[in-house]
Amino acid sequence: MLHQYYKLPLELGNILGKKEIKKCSLKDSIAHHLHLMLTTSFGELMSDEQFGNKLWEEDFDNVSYRSRQKEKIILSVGRTIAKFEKRLEKVKIEMYVHQEESPSGTADPRMKRKLEFVITAVISATNEPITYRDGFFISPLAYN
Repeated sequence: MLHQYYKLPLELGNILGKKEIKKCSLKDSIAHHLHLMLTTSFGELMSDEQFGNKLWEEDFDNVSYRSRQKEKIILSVGRTIAKFEKRLEKVKIEMYVHQEESPSGTADPRMKRKLEFVITAVISATNEPITYRDGFFISPLAYN
């Protein structure tokens, strides 16, 4: 293996104890990085305030996402991937908005808005296709 990639989350106890750190594949490393890009807002990463995306600047109270809002988010995610994930090329991003019923513990179920992302690309080093899927509820925020 040309490069070694470390599995997230890093186990700091192993690092301090000079023990083996769990490794992962190139595809898993890219998936971890894409997840961080999707779930980080601009300015949240102190070492580089340009890391993140516009998703977290949007108003989640809207009944449905307009095409314009979706395009703005997709473009923002695309710019972040182009800048920070150099291992990918030919990136295509799709975003879907769903309303899902969630049990609330009361007689009335609660509706939650869920965003799903499908990112397809080609790994530059191997010319291998990759598909990454991620989704999370945004009102209120919760991860799958």
